[in-house]
Amino acid sequence: MNGLTNRWAVLALIFLIGLALPLQFQAVSALAPFLVTQVGLTYTDVGILTGIFMVPGIFLAVPGGLLAARMGDKSALMTGLSLMFASAVIFAATDSYAIIFFSRLLGGAGAVLITILLPKVVTDWFVGKEIATAQATVGSSFGLGVGLAMAVLPTLADFLSWPIAIIANSTVIILAMLILLLFFKPHKAIYAQEESCPTLWNLNQAECVLSMLAGIGRGLFSAGYVVLMSFTPLLLIGQGMPVIEAGLLTSLVSVVSIVSVPLGGVFSDWTGKPNYFIALGAVGTSLTCILISYVEPTVLWLLLFGLLRGGCTGGIMALPSQVLRPESRIAGFTVVSAMYFISMAAFPAIAGYLLDATANTAAPLWLSSFLWILIPAMLATFKILQQKWRIFPKTL
Repeated sequence: MNGLTNRWAVLALIFLIGLALPLQFQAVSALAPFLVTQVGLTYTDVGILTGIFMVPGIFLAVPGGLLAARMGDKSALMTGLSLMFASAVIFAATDSYAIIFFSRLLGGAGAVLITILLPKVVTDWFVGKEIATAQATVGSSFGLGVGLAMAVLPTLADFLSWPIAIIANSTVIILAMLILLLFFKPHKAIYAQEESCPTLWNLNQAECVLSMLAGIGRGLFSAGYVVLMSFTPLLLIGQGMPVIEAGLLTSLVSVVSIVSVPLGGVFSDWTGKPNYFIALGAVGTSLTCILISYVEPTVLWLLLFGLLRGGCTGGIMALPSQVLRPESRIAGFTVVSAMYFISMAAFPAIAGYLLDATANTAAPLWLSSFLWILIPAMLATFKILQQKWRIFPKTL
């Protein structure tokens, strides 16, 4: 059977795989009211179980990158999806905190391979073309997955049960695995290069430092988004809104993001000025986090949050493509992913702790605002060092 040869068809598959990961990641936060009342968790537990999904990446990003280089893109992606599916089944079958904790670690181990490879595969197919558009499109899958989890899982849990909601949530993984198995092949130029150059780690000092900064940027905008999406429903519930309505209202952010994130990438490519979109989008998004907590109508600021964050995603995710050689991409995206995992493991847990410690449902949104405002500082540092070392975009 012929594999996918059109880069937009490959992008559609990568988007689907990208959608599976946030659906799994956000499941605990989406089901938090049910897990607190029916399993006996605290909101600190919810934050820990949300963040722990990313902890394996801190320790497994480098081994995972080496493994992916050895296995090849297709086998590594299949392995990652398989581990995530097994995690969902274990989670749904227990109400033991220890077993749920283990299941989240297992799913996080699978997410390591997915997180490293998705932007790497997109770069293989789009570098020198519509790279910000493509990366933004894949980035929008994360926002969509988080929003779908927040909107759909509480409804399923309310009408059926939270374990059934977890199982239903994993159907996207099965679909992605089938399409990947039947149709995906690596970019022919990358495949030929891997055959002739089997080096697993080929990253110089400048590429390493700049990849770290790009990864920090990716971690800041992802964690800032997840913290807001995870804790805004609790703010709304505290103000008297029913659980399902709070989840649906918060999910409006993801609805807007479906359009704003790809458009941010398109305009970044079209104008050739992605840095302006990153900086202005981050500052505006930071302000909306504060306004959501204190100024009515909340829906207006949620919609603006979804709109303004669209300027950041594609540009930040495309930063590694500006500095990595084709032969160093998998190592570079491994470093990016390690920084991303550290952020995503730490900040949701910190947000949960802030809520428990202060009993103030606005506290996590202040943290989200702080994360977004750090992005322009990261970008300025990245561009200064890029100019100093004279490292500019590479193509195949």
